[in-house]
Amino acid sequence: MANIRLEEFDALRHPHPMYVDHAQSDRKSRTGTLVPYKVCLVDVCGFEFIFHSVMEIELCLEYYRRPHHPSSRLPVETGNYGGDHGETQRWFEKLPNYLLEKSKRPKVVSALERALARYRQQEGADTGTAKPSLYGW
Repeated sequence: MANIRLEEFDALRHPHPMYVDHAQSDRKSRTGTLVPYKVCLVDVCGFEFIFHSVMEIELCLEYYRRPHHPSSRLPVETGNYGGDHGETQRWFEKLPNYLLEKSKRPKVVSALERALARYRQQEGADTGTAKPSLYGW
């Protein structure tokens, strides 16, 4: 069974591994504690997801709903991605592969759907940021 909880943002305890939607953290840096900033934590199959916006959960849900994924290889010859391998990985390439197993994927999808429904009710969690392409850089 998945554990879903909302917590007040703490920069030391809640890193931003997806690097997709920074609207809440930007707002927090401007207003301090005036605007509540909660993150959504989802513990499922021994892994903890950390989400900073509704859009991030939607992207992750889109990823886990797909039965097949294209190559994760980046066209390095057409772009200057620089850095080493860990710095050029996209957020979904850093997720543990065992979560894509046939027995675990439905549990992950179910937990993310429940987290999305719960987090949508949190004020400020839906930042209005346009959702990028799942496989775009």
